[in-house]
Amino acid sequence: MSAYDAAKFVDIHNEIFENFEKGKDPVWRAKLAKKYGVEAALTDQKTKDIVGNLIHTAVEYEKTHEKYPYGIRSTPTMIINNRMVIGTLPYPHLKAIFESLLSQQGTPGEQQFMENWVE
Repeated sequence: MSAYDAAKFVDIHNEIFENFEKGKDPVWRAKLAKKYGVEAALTDQKTKDIVGNLIHTAVEYEKTHEKYPYGIRSTPTMIINNRMVIGTLPYPHLKAIFESLLSQQGTPGEQQFMENWVE
């Protein structure tokens, strides 16, 4: 949605991260799109292609994982609840990530690191 209108990118992006849990709800996302006048972003093929390309690029980058022990390929890198958080992020983004990861109920005991390159 934030990729749809470059002029509104920062505002939409920040609101999504500030409301990370709500952002999982399609109804909330539809209301957010309406708030910013970007309802078309939810069905716009060009926007979907941009996001798809970003995801594909990440998948291609992942193929280089053999070069990096434990998948750590940049700094800063944090592993929180068996999930890897990479890069320098603004406080609201980190806060949303931490809250989301900590809210997920884990089972006590030994857990396996969830990144696919570590068995």
